[in-house]
Order: sequence, then C-alpha cells, then structure tokens
Amino acid sequence: MSITEKLADYIVKARFEDIPGAAVIKTKQLILDEIGNALGGTALRSGKIIIDWGKLFGGNPEATLFSDGTKVPVCIASGVNTQLCMGLELMETFKNRGHPGSGMVMTALAFGEKYKLSGKEVLTAVCTAYDVTGRIIDATFPSPEYRRKAWNSSWQGCGPMVVSMKLLKLNQKESMHTFGMGLGNSPTMNVHNILFVPGSMSKLGNQFHNFVGVNAAILAKLGYTGFHEILDEPYAYWTTISDMNDWDIYTQELGKNFLIVSAMALKPWPTCRWAQAGIESLLKIMSGKGLKPFDITEIVYHAHEKITGYPYDNTSPLNPEDAYWSVPWALANAALGYPVGPSWYLDERFADKDLKRFMEKVKIRTLPEAVEAFAKQPEKSVTLLEVKTKDSSVFSARTQYCKGDPQEPMTHDEIIGKFLSQTSGILSEIKAQTIIGMVEKLEKVPDISEIAALMC
Repeated sequence: MSITEKLADYIVKARFEDIPGAAVIKTKQLILDEIGNALGGTALRSGKIIIDWGKLFGGNPEATLFSDGTKVPVCIASGVNTQLCMGLELMETFKNRGHPGSGMVMTALAFGEKYKLSGKEVLTAVCTAYDVTGRIIDATFPSPEYRRKAWNSSWQGCGPMVVSMKLLKLNQKESMHTFGMGLGNSPTMNVHNILFVPGSMSKLGNQFHNFVGVNAAILAKLGYTGFHEILDEPYAYWTTISDMNDWDIYTQELGKNFLIVSAMALKPWPTCRWAQAGIESLLKIMSGKGLKPFDITEIVYHAHEKITGYPYDNTSPLNPEDAYWSVPWALANAALGYPVGPSWYLDERFADKDLKRFMEKVKIRTLPEAVEAFAKQPEKSVTLLEVKTKDSSVFSARTQYCKGDPQEPMTHDEIIGKFLSQTSGILSEIKAQTIIGMVEKLEKVPDISEIAALMC
C-alpha cells in the first residue's frame, strides 16, 4: 500500500481497545487542558472577536461556541474554539514544532456534541489524530536552513481532518480523498511573519485550517473526490511545505509508539514554549534561595539564537499579542506571582510599573550548545539562566527539557490547578469541577454533549 493508503487504513481500523492505558490518560489530559485553554482565551479581546465572527455565519445549530453558548455548524465551532485555545499561549506543543492538539480536541468535541458520541469515540479519534499528524509533521519537518527562511504550518489542519474522518466513520477510500482535499487545500503561512507585526491571529489561523480539514471529510463522505494519494509520489504533499522528507517516518511504529505519550507537551505558563524553561529555572532559583523580586538585579537567559532578538527581548509590549513572545514579560509575570491564565494579559498588566521594572532586568544571550541542540532536536529546551542579586550573589540553573515536556511531565495536580486558574471568573467552581470529573472518566461518558452543556 502507498503511504496515504496505510495511514487511511490505520485511521479506519483504530479502536479504543487498542490504545494503551498511558495513552488514554495523556489523551484525557490533553482534552481537559485544551478545554481550559479555550475558556481562558474567551477573556481576551481577540477571543471575543473570533466568537462574534463565528456567530455571523448562522447555519445549523450543531456545536457550542465556548463561553458564549451559541450553537453553529461543526466546521465553524471547531475553528473558533481552536483559535480560542491559542489566545493565552497555553496550548499543547508537539516537539517544539507546533501546536496540533488544540484542533483535534475541539473538532472531536464539536462532532461529539452534534452526534452525541461517546467518550470512547472522542478519545479514540483524538489519540489516532495525534499519531497520524505527528508522523506527518516529523516526516516533512524542514531543515534548519529552510526554517530560517520559512516555517510553514499547513499541517495544522491535519488533526481536525483525521478526527473528522474517524468520527464520520469514513472508509479507506473516503479517507484517502479527505487527505487529498484537506492537505491539498490547507492554508500555508510563513509563521515567521507573525513575530514582527503583533496581530490577533497569533501563531495560526485555525479558523481557516479547521474549516478546510472538517469540510474535506464531510465532502468525502458525500462522495466528493480529492487529489490522489497526496502523501506519495510523484506530486507529494511534502514538496509544497519543506525541503525534507523521510518516507519511513510516516508509518514507523504506528500503533506501537503512541506520540501522545512520547511527544506531547503541555504548557505550565501562558507564553511561548521557548520561554518556559527560563520561567522554570527562575522560579526554582527564587524558591530555593528565598529570593523576592526586589532582591534580583539582573537575569541573563542563555538559549538558542531564535529567541535572542526581537520580539523575544521586547521589554515594552503594548498588548497581549505583542507580549506572547516577550521573555522579559513571561519572567516578570511569573516572578511577581500573577496567576496562570487571563491575568497575565489584562489591560492593567500593561500599566504595571513593577512588571516594567522587572522586565528591564532581563537580558537574553545566545548559548552555542542550545543552537546546536535546537538544530538537531527542536524538542529539547537546552538553556542556562543566571540570576544576580543585590548582595552580588550569582545563581544559575540549566535545563535540557522543560516542565510539561514528556521527559518532565506536569503532575495531575498541576494540570488541574492550571485548568482552575484559567477558568476562574469564566466558569463557576461547580461547572469547572464537573468538567474535570467527566473528563477524568471520559471513557465512561455515553454522550459527550453533556460536557458541551457546561461550557458557558
């Protein structure tokens, strides 16, 4: 079979019973985390705009827009709710290469609500989508030289597409046509551009990616056909987005190595992944040495060259989209103890004099070993953080991976704490706890729409 056939066959045949317990647990963690991320994102101006945009289209009332409660078609709800996940920069990360998980979860919840699917069906679809999407990303991931020029993201719609295939119960041929239409028409953007002009569409345009992926599956189910075997020669998908392709990776250890266990990372703090290790090191030093923010005179964060210039060294961000990338902003919010979630990006934070003073203490420098590591293994977070204090002491901490990575996973209590922190003021405590309880036992939930009813 071709690569496209093999992946389509895997999707069609995937069963909940074949998913190991560790992968089920990780899938539930991802689902709970992304629900919290989306709800937290509704607090921002950009979140309110994307919700209003979703409501403009009308259409069949199939799936709920988070926090608002309006029901819209699945292809709209999936994209809007996924984009909400990006609002606080708290979404899942795959090997420091992108954020495919949000779209899978929101598409599964949307279809689950429309068709009143079971928790087992949703878990199977999300876990399967992570396996397939992750392998496509790995197989087509560009060289360091190519990434310096262009970092494309058209595979962002792959997760919603695979979830749609599974939950619509497409056969192998229909799934292959879905691949053709979904990947063949997936929007491609050079994500480097978003670093220099802060915009509401930070990171990715999931409202567009999801629309294409979901509708590709719907069209295939209706009998519409797409590009033939798009992952294969002679006109393979990879040639449109990369200078690299590894044919073996697409199906390597498929059904054995579940990427949701071995490759998925969750974010403890609402900022770019590349700042996370610095936060972890800073808080570890402050806690271990009993330091307060005013004790610190300088912080030097040594990391790979990608984050040593603008906007990562920005000490004067003007709005949330401007602040996502700022390492000084992230370190200052963490050091000053602001709760994880919307509080990092409130209007009042941008007039916070204590925050501004702390940001000015932060410097960023290139660490040669981090440059080498990032080129070879982007999933590593090789960093060195130095803290200088008023009494001329210097403390340092190094990382190889950061908190939330598979090698340094967040604990169950940390994931729950993050969810409660970012949904505070958006959901009642009773609703938040009910969602936590249902997701923790998701394989026993007969109708996923019960969770959707709690989202506002």
